[in-house]
Amino acid sequence: MTLHRLECAEPLKPGDIRPVQVQGRALVLVCGERGPALVDAICPHAGARLAEGEVVGHRLRCPGHRFVFDLDTGDCARGRREGWGPLKVYPLQNVDGQLFVEL
Repeated sequence: MTLHRLECAEPLKPGDIRPVQVQGRALVLVCGERGPALVDAICPHAGARLAEGEVVGHRLRCPGHRFVFDLDTGDCARGRREGWGPLKVYPLQNVDGQLFVEL
């Protein structure tokens, strides 16, 4: 098991969305109302950049089609659509105040 530390210049606060790179993979660190979540950087439906989205409670709203994705499960609030799956959510670990992810 290899954990990768997420580099954050400033502490996250609710509503923050930050693009990050982990092992060459483009991801987005999002702080929802229940804490941080790490998701793919690109919407699985419209291909929009989710770093340009908006945090709504513990969901991330896509800037492209305005659908919202649950930050715990990746499911779209409007249900699954033909031809595209949920947003990939990566499990985070908090170790002494530092965030890590296993890819």
